[in-house]
Amino acid sequence: MQFKEIIGQEPVKKHLIDTVKEKRISHAQLFLGPEGSGNLPLAIAYAQYIFCTNKDEYDACGTCPSCKKVQAFSHPDLHFSYPIHLQKSTRTSDDVFADWKKQLETSIYFSVQDWYKTLGNDNKQGTIGTEESQRIVKKIALKSYEGGYKILIMWLPEMMNLQASNKLLKIIEEPPKDTLFLLVSENQEKIIPTILSRTQLVKVPRLKEAILTDYLIREKGLPKNEAETFAHLSEGNVALAFSLMENKEQASFNLDNFIKWMRLCYMRNVGETIDWVDSMASAGRETQKNFLVFTLGMFRQSIVGHYTNSELVVLTEAQQQFLEKFAPFINHKNILPLTEVINDAYYHLERNANPKILLLDVSLKIFAYLKRKV
Repeated sequence: MQFKEIIGQEPVKKHLIDTVKEKRISHAQLFLGPEGSGNLPLAIAYAQYIFCTNKDEYDACGTCPSCKKVQAFSHPDLHFSYPIHLQKSTRTSDDVFADWKKQLETSIYFSVQDWYKTLGNDNKQGTIGTEESQRIVKKIALKSYEGGYKILIMWLPEMMNLQASNKLLKIIEEPPKDTLFLLVSENQEKIIPTILSRTQLVKVPRLKEAILTDYLIREKGLPKNEAETFAHLSEGNVALAFSLMENKEQASFNLDNFIKWMRLCYMRNVGETIDWVDSMASAGRETQKNFLVFTLGMFRQSIVGHYTNSELVVLTEAQQQFLEKFAPFINHKNILPLTEVINDAYYHLERNANPKILLLDVSLKIFAYLKRKV
């Protein structure tokens, strides 16, 4: 993975390259950025630049033996750690490395839901467990195969359980010589403070929609209007933009259920709302979380469209048709409580709340919040 393959993020690239050129590489760094920002690709490109034996001022060469090994995800001194579904036959990241390599080769921009689908169960949340941390300590204790740096890239350290985090504290604080920890996170608040305090922060901002639009036109061959739509709906999230492009069934599922849900809530139809909740509860936890994110986006589009006469809104035709009728019912009196109730629902779903009880409670609250036209 070379820096030139990463969409945008030029200031972050320059910062990382400068740390190598100026020989001030921090032994523990936290690449913090929202999903689809490119924080994982940046960490991999950074590792390749460090390993490269023929690097120039702006990028790794891409052709030396070290670069080829990193690009094939087979460099003996580059290690990965990531959340997995713990079971008898799967205890550490190494047990599913073939799946991880497949995911990276399919697309370097992906969501945690994409990863869980690759593992074969997108309704089960992964974790980085105690056995994983023990394996990391053993790996890092070994000598470098090629005589240079040893690098561990941990994707989503916020998925580590407390015991695993505590086992890594000492080695992150005082690693062996020429050992680097590159933690790639999407949620700083879920990482224990003692891990955070031992890392240097590398902030990776959300990608600007204009940059993503340009990429989709140039590299994916999309017409300008489609590229603008996908970039806007994904809010600069490359993984989500790719998902919207490739999985129109999910987008249709979200829109159909959003329309039905809002109509039932507006009519305060308790009986049919319970039927809808039962149906959504059977869809799977990650599908439910995806739907709640979509719902937040539709609320946002509604409020923007309501107060700007749709000047800033870019939507698919189906969404536009519904929101023209629905947007007037989202206003300054209810947008904050509506947003809060959906955010809270997402939070509790992540913590394995019962989806039937949760979604029914959310529906009853929306009954009260959804007002007639202002």
